[in-house]
Amino acid sequence: MVLIVVLSVHNGFERNLKDTLLGHSPHISVYSSYGTIPNWEEMETSLAKEPGVESAYALVEGFVLLDTNKWQRPAIFRAFNTNNQGQIDALKEMLDPDYPGSSVDFNPPLDASAGAAPPLPPLEDAGDIPPPPPPGGSAAPLPDLPPINDGGELYSDRYVVVSSQLADKIGLKPGDDIRVMAASNFDSVMEVYNVPNERAWELYSDAFRRFESEIKRLFQPKGDEEESPSEDILQAYRLLQDLVPTQIEKPEGIVTTEGQAMRQAERDLIFEILGFLNQNVRREGEFDYFEAGSKDWILGKLGELRDLDMEKADNEAFRNIKEFVVPKTLRIQGVYSDSERSKGPDLFIPITIGMELKGLPGVVESIGLRIDDPYHAERHAASLQAKLGDDWIVQSWMRTHADRFQLVKTEKIMMSFALSFITLLSAFSITAVMYTVTVQKRQEIGVMKALGARPSQIVRVFVYQGLIVGIGGVVFGLGLGLLAIRYREGVMAVIRGFGVDPFPAEFHGMSELPAEIVWGQLGVICVVAVVLCLLAALVPALMAAFRDPAKSLRNL
Repeated sequence: MVLIVVLSVHNGFERNLKDTLLGHSPHISVYSSYGTIPNWEEMETSLAKEPGVESAYALVEGFVLLDTNKWQRPAIFRAFNTNNQGQIDALKEMLDPDYPGSSVDFNPPLDASAGAAPPLPPLEDAGDIPPPPPPGGSAAPLPDLPPINDGGELYSDRYVVVSSQLADKIGLKPGDDIRVMAASNFDSVMEVYNVPNERAWELYSDAFRRFESEIKRLFQPKGDEEESPSEDILQAYRLLQDLVPTQIEKPEGIVTTEGQAMRQAERDLIFEILGFLNQNVRREGEFDYFEAGSKDWILGKLGELRDLDMEKADNEAFRNIKEFVVPKTLRIQGVYSDSERSKGPDLFIPITIGMELKGLPGVVESIGLRIDDPYHAERHAASLQAKLGDDWIVQSWMRTHADRFQLVKTEKIMMSFALSFITLLSAFSITAVMYTVTVQKRQEIGVMKALGARPSQIVRVFVYQGLIVGIGGVVFGLGLGLLAIRYREGVMAVIRGFGVDPFPAEFHGMSELPAEIVWGQLGVICVVAVVLCLLAALVPALMAAFRDPAKSLRNL
């Protein structure tokens, strides 16, 4: 009974986990071995025509910093082609009924509001973004979203569907506005921030001082120009060239060197000097000729390197960050149901927004496929891999979530192993009972053997008794187990009445305790239980069968 109830409930949780994952995850994911997929629209069309494939849609996944009126926290987003009806339908089935007004319509008409939100105001009424609140103050409300200039038909990249886990934790609902900031912005900021604490002149003083002395020695007045020996100025040029990233032509091709760590402002000054030496030269014979004042100009640039204002250079670098994605303000259109056990992405957003947040203009990371039978996804993935070749990587959802399902499998094995001791304990109890019976019936056994009963007949009597106990126990335990599963909610209500909730809905994301009866599993449990009962009866039966009848009859 215990095995049947516990394993059936565990099967219910496993089924729920698979249903949730198959609802928000692609059944098969197709990646390019070169990284991104530029011709993703063609790939969508081509893969959607494969046998057994219901739909194909482009995907981009990543992290963002989520900003609301009260909370800031990291969030996982999944951007997909919202024109794909297959994924839209799957997401629609997962909408959380606790959030009325939820929908997965990422492209509502202009006169429709998002969820319970009022109609979006025109651009001139949107106002400026409010400044950040003072320390200790409360955040100003987010401004309403201005309409997108999309020809007056669709808000194609404005709406978002969030997970119920996220909505519950920070109090979101359909119609609320949120801001998302790209995680790639932090890479750009850290690239500027991770610079040495000293000036490049101090770190690489040997190279700079040698270059400076060479410039002073080599540049000599020659009429209205300045001349320098070509070979010597080339050697001096390479002193600076070794400090910055440079493309060098080698037999195996063009190789880019990394250069030394320094601020971008210092690197720009070095490139400026190197460019000047390249562009303002006139070569005749063994000398290079520069316009008058070139030496003073180069020495002046070196002076700027020597006396660089590091704080000013750092501030200027932060202001000049080019790869910075502007924060996006989105409106929540719906809330889909997930749980801690079967957690999905925090945000579902349109593919165009995902490309921009991930810094992938016009390209995607993968193509997701939904197939007719997701439980045959591994076979479809193998067939598709053979067809596409080594330039593509094809993975089924079984492999994508292999670690999660391995954890579930390990839980089931350990649970079955632990609970099997209950059955073993029952078998030992039966052995003890049967042994007691043989002791109590030793005179009857002696009489039977004296009358000519064979040992096999004695064994058969006790084995039949063990079989009756086994079959009776299995039938009774199976009935109680199925009855407990049928009325599991009533049982849980009684347990919760004592203040104990072993399966909180907040963790599992289900209002009712799930259960799935696998009849093959129940059959194995019942057969093993009967076999254990037979083995439990066999040991004392053999002991009784081969006991000396004379010793048994002495006590008559």
